[in-house]
Amino acid sequence: MKMIYPKSLLPIILGLCFLLACNLGSFATPTPTRVAPSSTPTNVAFKTAAPTRIAQTAPPSWWDKQIALPSGAESIGDSKRAMWIVRDTNTDGMRDFLVQQAKTAGYQTFALTQSKGAIYDLLLVKAQNAYSLNLTLGSDATIITAIRTGVMRLKVAGVTNIEIDLPLRTRIDTTPGSELSIGTAVPSADCVTCEYFINVHIAPFRGIGNYDSKPGISIVDVELVPGGNYDRDNFRWAIGGCIVNVRETGGDFDCRQLQNINDQSRRVDVSGNWTQP
Repeated sequence: MKMIYPKSLLPIILGLCFLLACNLGSFATPTPTRVAPSSTPTNVAFKTAAPTRIAQTAPPSWWDKQIALPSGAESIGDSKRAMWIVRDTNTDGMRDFLVQQAKTAGYQTFALTQSKGAIYDLLLVKAQNAYSLNLTLGSDATIITAIRTGVMRLKVAGVTNIEIDLPLRTRIDTTPGSELSIGTAVPSADCVTCEYFINVHIAPFRGIGNYDSKPGISIVDVELVPGGNYDRDNFRWAIGGCIVNVRETGGDFDCRQLQNINDQSRRVDVSGNWTQP
């Protein structure tokens, strides 16, 4: 049914329609207000502070000052262990530099690769001075550490004849215990796999004193590779016996008629003495 409004109500109805249209407009999505940019952008790159220079410590008195260090080396060691940090990652170059410096100072050098391009051991020996150096690569620097080690004078006679000074790899601990190993292992320049290896094993070890391999006294076993290949030039089984004298800062040994493990007719006598700081 069609609605008929009296003429007197038309002005009122038109006014209500106008007001309703205005209110509906207020519910429309407002225009976003633009925020004024901050005076400091949020994506600013901050500069890293310059690294603090490490306070240098003088190298230990036992370090041979004739062995020059790589440029920029900063000493961070103490009285027992020499340590330097070098802001350089060319570890190979530093190894070669130290080898040359040691040779210039009169040292015999032995280089051992623990991890190519990253970790090297250098063994240096001259008369009664021996050092073991380690070079380890870090993220942005190389750390060089050095300790003073002992020296072994090794003499071999028989099918092979040599007399050579070798650096000990570590200090020989003379504390009484179940066993003691006296020796060292360093590479030989004769071939890629060649080495000087000597191990005099005593069991049981009672401490400082004299040891004889005669039955019922002590078990003294000796193994020798006199600069050759381990699988081919290995001598053992001293059928002529071994005598070892152990002191706190050194000692000596004399072992007779070691046999080659592949050809027992090939024999050597081995003797030596060692000193350690």
